[in-house]
Amino acid sequence: MKGWKSRIGTSALGMAGALAISIPNAVAATSYSSDVCTSSRNAYCFSLHFNSRGTQTWYSDSPCFVSNQDVPSHYGYSPNQATLVLYVFGTGQISGSAATCVLSNEGDGQQVKNNAASGSNGECSATHRVYFNSGYSGPSQAFLPNCGDYWPAENLVSGLKNENASADRY
Repeated sequence: MKGWKSRIGTSALGMAGALAISIPNAVAATSYSSDVCTSSRNAYCFSLHFNSRGTQTWYSDSPCFVSNQDVPSHYGYSPNQATLVLYVFGTGQISGSAATCVLSNEGDGQQVKNNAASGSNGECSATHRVYFNSGYSGPSQAFLPNCGDYWPAENLVSGLKNENASADRY
């Protein structure tokens, strides 16, 4: 993908705003992250799930992406324009929860952007809003805090299911 260009937001890892990156494939080092949550053992995070919630359990047992910060682009970010961090779904992201992010390998390693079906907010005081577009614009859905509990998961509304591009924490 020579000459690849994209507008990707940076994470809250020390840089603010969005930056345009240009990373030639031959030079770029790529890493993958399913965890941008700083809570111990990810006990208090917002999680986006690859699959919808279960109709009887209301948990989403599929791989997830966890965060407790703003995520301007579910695609990922480039911290230095020499590397690329892609956001992906992963299993085992939330310690001690047998019903969240651990029971299914379907979706493990898939990119987060435009692949989420549900979410749950285990934070205690922050709401997370998932947006259709990168940079927090377009149709959106709010996930209220549930303080350490990832039940019930909420399915993304039809206009956002598999059409998620960013999430704002407030």
